Amino acid sequence: MPAPHKTEAEARAAVAQMEPIMAIEGRQMSDRDKDLLVDLIRGVITPSEVAAVIAGEAGYELD
Repeated sequence: MPAPHKTEAEARAAVAQMEPIMAIEGRQMSDRDKDLLVDLIRGVITPSEVAAVIAGEAGYELD
């Protein structure tokens, strides 16, 4: 059963909660990656679509 869709505000709050943990680990997320994650959490895009976007930005093409 798919998870219920979140509002954009709820999804952005979830991403914001991860930022301090990532900072402790010495990592940070670009604004573009945050937007992708928000869309994924909201159910606007699928994991396959996220993979295609990331691969495309790296110069690869996924079928």
